[in-house]
Formats: sequence, structure tokens, C-alpha cells
Amino acid sequence: MAMKKNEQIAETEAAAKADRVVCPYEEETVRIRLPKTKELQDDVFVSVNNRTWLIQRGVYVDVPACVAEVLQHAEEMTEEALRFDAAVGAEQ
Repeated sequence: MAMKKNEQIAETEAAAKADRVVCPYEEETVRIRLPKTKELQDDVFVSVNNRTWLIQRGVYVDVPACVAEVLQHAEEMTEEALRFDAAVGAEQ
């Protein structure tokens, strides 16, 4: 059993050296970097189909494409909310 774990570690290290990503679910991954600002410094929690990730800001990380999609939708909805607030504020 220990030999199998050592083989997996060796495979992961070899993949990292080859600049490719090993994902246990055999799914496409995307390299992302969430900005770190004075206001946004906390890590970002993402959950998709009962799988969870805690993504560190300010560093490049490889995540499944579904995680990148969730983050993209969250950003789009934040922008939409800001546009709505600006429109409501202009009416008053």
C-alpha cells in the first residue's frame, strides 16, 4: 500500500515538473489568479456538486473548469448588482 502512495507522489511531482496538472477526477483544469487588494484579502470558498475548494488570493492556482465558471458567474452577478444599484440611485 505504501508503495502505491509513493508512486502517486512521484507521478504528481513528475507532472508538476512537466507543467501539467494531475486531477483525480480526470477533468479539465484552468489556471486562475484571484486579485488580492486592500479590500479583498480573504480566501474564496467555492462549492460545486458537494466538492469544495478554498482558493487563495494573489497566487496562481489550477482549478477544475467548473470552479472557474462559478467564479466568473459570481463576478458577472456582482457587476450586475452594481449596475442596478447605480440605476436605482440615479432615479432617487
